[in-house]
Amino acid sequence: MTPLAAAEDSDGDGYDNPSETFTIWDGADAYPNNPDIHEAVFSTGCDPPVAKLDLGEPVTFTCTIRNEGPVAVKIYVEVEEGEHLSNRYIPGTYDIDPEERIELKINVLGSSKGYAMAKLQVFSRANGSPTQVFDLPIEVTGDEWSGLNSQGVSDPTLDFSLINTILDGIANWLSQHTPWEITNMNAGLLVLMMTFALVSIVRRKRARSVWQQNMQRKVVEDSRMEMRFDTIRKDQMFHYGEEPTIPDSPVYIIRRNR
Repeated sequence: MTPLAAAEDSDGDGYDNPSETFTIWDGADAYPNNPDIHEAVFSTGCDPPVAKLDLGEPVTFTCTIRNEGPVAVKIYVEVEEGEHLSNRYIPGTYDIDPEERIELKINVLGSSKGYAMAKLQVFSRANGSPTQVFDLPIEVTGDEWSGLNSQGVSDPTLDFSLINTILDGIANWLSQHTPWEITNMNAGLLVLMMTFALVSIVRRKRARSVWQQNMQRKVVEDSRMEMRFDTIRKDQMFHYGEEPTIPDSPVYIIRRNR
C-alpha cells in the first residue's frame, strides 16, 4: 500500500504520519512528532531468562512485549528456534496500543545436545527486517527426558510440565485468534468443558442409536406377530366355512364265546 498524495509529515523526517489507510505496518512514521525516531520501539522480556533441557523436554517462556511509542502498532511475532531445538510456537499478528503490553507463551523442545539460541522476533513493517530480536539462551543436555516418571518410584508426585506446555500452547493460540486474552487456567477449564460436552454428545448419540435399533426391532416383531395373527384368522375362517358333518360310527364285531 502506498501513502496518499496529500499525506502529512509533521516532523519532516521523510516518513508520513500514520492514518487509517496508511499505518506503521505499511511504512508510516511510528513517532510522527520526533524527527530522530521513525521506527517502533518495544520493551521485551522473557521468563525464565535462560533454560536447561534434556532431550525431548519442553520449556515455556513467558514473554512480554510493550509498545513504547505514541501510536498503535500492528506487529508480527515469530520464533527462530535455531539448532538443537524444536519450535512449537505458532506465529501470530497482534495490535498493540500505545503503552500497552501483551504476554505470549513461547514453547520450544530440546531435540539434540548442544547450546542453542532461540530468537523471539518482532516485526512492525510488512516488508523489512525484525524491529526487535530477543535472545533465549538454552542448553540441551544429552540425557533423555523421563517425562512424567522423572520423580522416580519413591516420589509419586507427577511432573505436569508437559501438560502445562500443552495448555500454554492452547492458550496462546486462542489469544491470537480471538479478541480475548486466554490464560493457562482458562485453557484448562475450556478443555475440561469440551471434554464433558464431547462425552455428553457421544452418550446421546449412542442412546439414540440404541433407541433406533430397538424401534426397528419392535417394528419387525410387530410385523411378525401380525403375520401370525393373519394366519390364525385365515385358518379359522376356513374351518367356519366347512359344512358340518356327522362322523361315522365305529364298527365293533362282537363274538360269542362257545
